[in-house]
Amino acid sequence: MNREAANISEPNLLKNQIAGTRAQNPDAREEPSAQSAEPNIKMSTKGLKVFYGDKQALFDIALDMEEKSVTALIGPSGCGKSTFLRCLNRMNDTIDGCAIDGNVTIDGQDIYDSVLDVVELRARIGMVFQKPNPFPKSIYDNVAYGPRIHGLAHNQKDLNSIVRGSLERAGLLKEVEDRLDEPGTGLSGGQQQRLCIARAIAVSPEVILMDEPCSALDPIATAHIEELIDELRTNFTIVIVTHNMQQAARVSQKTAFFHLGKLVETNTTEEIFTSPRDERTQGYITGRYG
Repeated sequence: MNREAANISEPNLLKNQIAGTRAQNPDAREEPSAQSAEPNIKMSTKGLKVFYGDKQALFDIALDMEEKSVTALIGPSGCGKSTFLRCLNRMNDTIDGCAIDGNVTIDGQDIYDSVLDVVELRARIGMVFQKPNPFPKSIYDNVAYGPRIHGLAHNQKDLNSIVRGSLERAGLLKEVEDRLDEPGTGLSGGQQQRLCIARAIAVSPEVILMDEPCSALDPIATAHIEELIDELRTNFTIVIVTHNMQQAARVSQKTAFFHLGKLVETNTTEEIFTSPRDERTQGYITGRYG
C-alpha cells in the first residue's frame, strides 16, 4: 500500500563501560536470559520504505521495538535514522512529497490506517526533538497544554496533579516549583529539555521518541537526561536517535545500525558494540567512518 557521532577508538571501551555499569548495579539493564519469556513488542515496522519525491530514503526496514525498553538508532548523518523515527508517529505526514509504503504498528494496529485519529496517535506516541522547544508560555502551561486539549483533567485539582507529577517524573519539579508561572523559555537548555519531556509524558503516552535529545546540551545536562531516560523506561517504550556511541551504550538495551537508508544490523546493545556481525557496523563504532 502506498502512502504519502561521537567516535570511539575501540569497541572494548564500550564493553568495559557496560561491564563496569553492571558491576556497580547488577540489576541495571539486564538482558532476558534464554529461558526468559519472550519480550513484548510494542511497535514494529515491516517492509518500510520512504520516498521524498523520486529519492528513496528508507529501504525495507523491519524492526521490532520492545515494550518498556530503550532502542537506540545509530548511524552516519543522512542514513535515515530521523526519517525512520518520524514514521513512528506520522510526523512525515507534514512533509510535501513524502510517500510511505509498508507497515508500522503499535500493539499490532496499523498506525497508517485511515480510521485512526492522528491527534490521538500522537498522544500515545510522544516526541522530544533535538533542540528544546518549550512553548512561549509559563512552565505550568507548557505541561498543562496536552492534558487540556485532550481533556485529561476534570478540574483544576486534577490538572495541578498532572503538571506537578509530570515535572517530578522529569526530575524538574524541585528546581521550578516556586516559579511555575515564569516563562519556560527562561530555563537553562537542560531544564528546557526536561520541561519538554515533562510536556510529552503529561498526556500519559505509551511510547516516547527522542531525536538526539542531548546534542545541544552540556555534559552535566546530558547526564541528567540520560538518568531520566533510564528511569522513564520502567513505564515507557523509548526510541532514541543518537550520534553518541557511549550514550547509546549507556541508555539502551537494543541498538539498530542504519547506513544509506538501510537497516544493516540490530541486536542487543552489548552485542552490537562488542561483537558486531557486519563489517560496516564494526567500521562505524570504531570510528573508521561516520
